[in-house]
Amino acid sequence: MAKPLTTLMTALVMLTLGGAASAQSAPPITNRDVVGQWRLLVTPADRDDLNISFRAKDGGEQLDLPLTITERSNGRLTCVLRNDPADCRIRDGRLVVASAGGGVRMTYTLADRSGAGFSGTVNLRVRLLPIGGHIGTVVMTRR
Repeated sequence: MAKPLTTLMTALVMLTLGGAASAQSAPPITNRDVVGQWRLLVTPADRDDLNISFRAKDGGEQLDLPLTITERSNGRLTCVLRNDPADCRIRDGRLVVASAGGGVRMTYTLADRSGAGFSGTVNLRVRLLPIGGHIGTVVMTRR
């Protein structure tokens, strides 16, 4: 019985190491990867301490935000999120897009490649108050 258990444990370790290696082998996100017309699909997080819900203009509970990213001549990015300028940059192989309005700052951090684009997390901060944190996930897909 010890031999099948050892074989099973070895197989599990190899699968785990193989998954970690393939996750690490994904190339970092670059400017070239993100230039273009995108949409951000935001889904609220399940948190025990907060009831988070989004209400889109169409009444839906998932935010669908248009995002346009262009590259300037100096290699920096220019972003327009929902027809408003947004801060965006590649930092440590991740795309970080931040928009502010009404005393609230939303930060979208896209770190993982998905089949149709990128995925990541959404954080919120309220200006002048110690309120904020992780509020959901985001998927960025081409329009």
